[in-house]
Amino acid sequence: MIRVVLQWDDAYFVRVFSGYASAHCTNIEFICFTTAEKALDYLSGTALRVDAVLAGQEVLDRMPTLASGTRLLAAEQTVFSEKDAIRINVYQSGPAIISDIKSALALTGSQMLYGSEARRVQVAAACSAQGGSGKTVVSYALAAAAARRGKQALYINLEPFPALGQLYEQDFSGSMDTLLFALKGGRDLAPVVLDTMERNRDNVFVLPPFASAGDLLSLEKEDLRRLFRVLAEKTDLEYIFVDLPAGLHPLNLWALELCSCVLQVYSDDALGREHMHRMETDVYFKNLPIQGSLLTVLNKCRQKEPEEGIAAKIPASESLAQCRRVADVQERNPAFLKSCVDLLEKLG
Repeated sequence: MIRVVLQWDDAYFVRVFSGYASAHCTNIEFICFTTAEKALDYLSGTALRVDAVLAGQEVLDRMPTLASGTRLLAAEQTVFSEKDAIRINVYQSGPAIISDIKSALALTGSQMLYGSEARRVQVAAACSAQGGSGKTVVSYALAAAAARRGKQALYINLEPFPALGQLYEQDFSGSMDTLLFALKGGRDLAPVVLDTMERNRDNVFVLPPFASAGDLLSLEKEDLRRLFRVLAEKTDLEYIFVDLPAGLHPLNLWALELCSCVLQVYSDDALGREHMHRMETDVYFKNLPIQGSLLTVLNKCRQKEPEEGIAAKIPASESLAQCRRVADVQERNPAFLKSCVDLLEKLG
């Protein structure tokens, strides 16, 4: 059990957050205080191990020198790369606060949260031999569906020229340049990744797009391996959805090898089925060193009857065809949302 001391002056926040945490976070025990003096008295007198202290600057400055635990500064914005203390945004939702605390503990070396083999992150790569299959919509829709179920999900777009307007709008505070410099320069990658990830209005974690196609194509296999390892070991993510460009570029081949699941997405029409057949019977593709499971997804389906060899059928949507936001369509189209949830369950 992880033990975290939380001190914040707002009694309403402390009461609401404490109630939420006790009901929804079974692997962390929060000991909450509204005054600095009571928190300091507890830290001075307790014989129990304290793994982290989330509080204002006064408590952190006056903490007993022998008190153990990671120091987390309550703030208006989460920042993992601060030298003195990691900052945690206490003005966000309860699940987001807990997620940031877990990431901070992982970043500072806690093995109790992330060292267990029971914690397995699903890394699903969406690929297709067909342009216009709707692969990007399906990939993001899965991330949004996971977030709706209270899961921590990240969507990564690795297309050279991404079109994200139908997915989400995000005014990023950082850029992929910093992450790219960390990858290429051998810097400590974990705090940079955690600071670059942002949660959008759909509660999906996203990364900023690359500044240019050249930046994206400069990635090497070891860069992807390091990035995926940090995301799996130093975050609270449960799902990572990697949206790959159509075709079989070197970047695709590396990602397919590193992911735990590969989603082949095709449109449910003559063109899509022809692409699907050619890819499934291609000797080169059959011999790729894909370690994870391989699932075929038909998109824009008019018929929902199951077919052998097809893991999921995503129904056609006029709203999506009109470029409505994916999460809004899920809100209004139960069949579309259900197909995403059913596919999530097949991922595990």
